[in-house]
Amino acid sequence: MDTQKSTKAIDPGEKIQSAALGLFIRKGIAGTTTKDIAKKAGVSEGSIYNYFESKGDLAYKLFARYMDGFRGELLEKASSVTGPAERLSAAVRAFFGFAEKEPDAYAYIMIGHYTELRKMPYDKKKPRDIFVDIIGEGVREGVFMGIDENLGTAFVIGMITRAILFHTSGMLDIPYARLIEETTASSLRVLGYSGGGLPDHD
Repeated sequence: MDTQKSTKAIDPGEKIQSAALGLFIRKGIAGTTTKDIAKKAGVSEGSIYNYFESKGDLAYKLFARYMDGFRGELLEKASSVTGPAERLSAAVRAFFGFAEKEPDAYAYIMIGHYTELRKMPYDKKKPRDIFVDIIGEGVREGVFMGIDENLGTAFVIGMITRAILFHTSGMLDIPYARLIEETTASSLRVLGYSGGGLPDHD
């Protein structure tokens, strides 16, 4: 009787995606070749085409995969509370949480945002849509005052991404928890939050 434990082989498609992720972050999508990806993944260059039509197809599918995960994280946290201010605060904290928990995925989303986002179907829900919906709800209910929901979303996401960039690059030397709280408070202020203090959170 064979008592040796069997080991589950890593799917070549996953190896290719993992290798591509690291290379796209380090070298950029345009600066990465399929030969680079194959070498890092430990597969033949031709085998990439068993899973993806092209490097562009791989770049897009990887981007869409992480965008879906990111959006799911934001939606889960924002849906766990009620009220526009509370939901906005939860979404901001979830944004920071994803960047901290999944730094490579977050980095690739930021890189791919310039080239891959426009390839996504127009009607496919994206992370920004969660903020647009929350801010629009807040404006209609009088919780946020006199701001277009798309402009408000641009302000809020801009603050979050700049804060994360400054923190990860060492230009902002404050604890991450404080960064989250101050950015959350600033997001509510820029939207004209009428409720006073920062909403409670778990």
